[in-house]
Amino acid sequence: MKVNLLTPERSLFLEKEAHYIEVPTEAGYLGILPHHLPLMGILGTGILYLKGGEQDEKYAIDGGFFQWEEETLTLLCKLAWRPEELKKKELEKEKREAFEVLRKSDNPEEVEEAARKFSRASIFISIAEG
Repeated sequence: MKVNLLTPERSLFLEKEAHYIEVPTEAGYLGILPHHLPLMGILGTGILYLKGGEQDEKYAIDGGFFQWEEETLTLLCKLAWRPEELKKKELEKEKREAFEVLRKSDNPEEVEEAARKFSRASIFISIAEG
């Protein structure tokens, strides 16, 4: 299977080989094996897992769309990072700031945005650590 990972600013990779792919969608994680039926969907915030080759790979992604067709998965992400691009200290700061908003705010919009930032930072810290 081949995987393409793109954002509006860059292409992280094209036609990377994988034997198993796990994609974060808005409804949860979706596993894809060879010969899966064609599908399209909305990406959530989470970790893209690619299994196969010499070692498994992980990428942090935040929103967008995906399409699986003819043994190729194309991910069009709002944002995407390689693990080494993530800055753990910045993510920890983002998580602390979001937590403070969650503790203090009564504004539903602020709380919703802070919850999203807290969750995103928590997920991305896990792969920034290695």
